[in-house]
Amino acid sequence: LGSTEPRRAPLPCCPPSGCDDLIGAIFELGRTLCRLQLSDEELALFTAAVLLSPDRPWLTESKKVQKLQDKIYVALQHEIQKKHSAEDKLSKMVSKLPLMKTICNLHLDKLEFFRLLHPETAMNFPPLYKEVFNSELQYSDPRES
Repeated sequence: LGSTEPRRAPLPCCPPSGCDDLIGAIFELGRTLCRLQLSDEELALFTAAVLLSPDRPWLTESKKVQKLQDKIYVALQHEIQKKHSAEDKLSKMVSKLPLMKTICNLHLDKLEFFRLLHPETAMNFPPLYKEVFNSELQYSDPRES
């Protein structure tokens, strides 16, 4: 129970979903982030920095988002220094961003495939999920085309 490693359900209880690559990448990211032993504050700030990514194509004011993200990274660096953590902790965290983008793109591919196979279900995704992914995925009824 005391392990910091994320646990994975045994394969027999998980039906094949066609998402093994996505699930594997998510768990690998989880393992590497667990090894960093982030405090709650560090994890919250890193999460905020990741979510406030100024390179999202639908943003209309990416410079404002960039300024906010920069402030969050400064706060994160301050939090790391305050806890006397390893000097390279922030760089290790930032080095995970390309993997996170890859996971996001893979997730979007899986969502698009799912939307095409099950349009009725995709139209009923929770509102927050639709808001986060709406710019990449169109949830229109394919019968309207």
